[in-house]
Amino acid sequence: MVVASILVLSAVGFTLQWGVSNVINWAYVDFMTLVAFLDYTFTHYLHWNFWPAAILSVLLIGVLSLAMNQLLVQPFLKRGIKFFNMLIVTFGLGTIVQYLIEVIWGPTFFSITVGGQQPIHVVGVKLTVAQLIIIGVAAASMVGFHLLLTRTDLGKAMRAVSVDPSLAQVSGIRTNAVLNMAWFLSGVLCGMAGLVLAFNTASFDSTTGTVYILQILAVVVLGGIGSPYGAMGAALIIGLVGEWAALLINPYFNVVVSLLALIVVLLWRPQGLFRSLTSGSGGGTA
Repeated sequence: MVVASILVLSAVGFTLQWGVSNVINWAYVDFMTLVAFLDYTFTHYLHWNFWPAAILSVLLIGVLSLAMNQLLVQPFLKRGIKFFNMLIVTFGLGTIVQYLIEVIWGPTFFSITVGGQQPIHVVGVKLTVAQLIIIGVAAASMVGFHLLLTRTDLGKAMRAVSVDPSLAQVSGIRTNAVLNMAWFLSGVLCGMAGLVLAFNTASFDSTTGTVYILQILAVVVLGGIGSPYGAMGAALIIGLVGEWAALLINPYFNVVVSLLALIVVLLWRPQGLFRSLTSGSGGGTA
């Protein structure tokens, strides 16, 4: 459940960006790594309390994500850059972020401690404080995101833009503002995912988030590209099945399960296992 919680936060933000802009943001996982270093800086060097440091770190990733859309993604898309070329652009940006992390903080490992390691018994299960925070943050975020999509004008506008940006603009929706807000929100989710990933790992370095890209892609494709609800369900499937496979067969089988799921879904049901939000309640590929 802890792994599934990390996956659901990261995959929902990733599929939101893909859904509204039709862009695979390969730099996403490097932003996940960057947030951990920002939080470490605020707590260990500036001696901030836990929550202010975490909130500011996450918001900064949201701002960086918005800036990426405004200054990099949209200018390239307006020039008619192709899908694969945009993938190379985001991969290059991710590499820059990764090397900047090494330049500023160094290639060594760091760690963030949340609470003690003494397990707490919850419904017959032993969980640490950090694991409880991870599950709680994921659950609260998904409830909030559901309410945003279904109960607010912004959520409806995001769904409209993801289905047909041109029609949405003709209908009076400020598509640029909606895209910027979608990228900011996805950046916030990316920041939360990176932070809880750092909480769950014994240590992290500049490449920590990179290893999650295959699992995130598997979750997004399994859930249906552009479908946040599909990503939620797929994260539970990939997270639980992958960790059971790692426990019972081999520690590396969690990645193998993700790759197998990705291949099988692409061959059997490319649209994903879950209904896309474009069919009635939101997002989808642009």
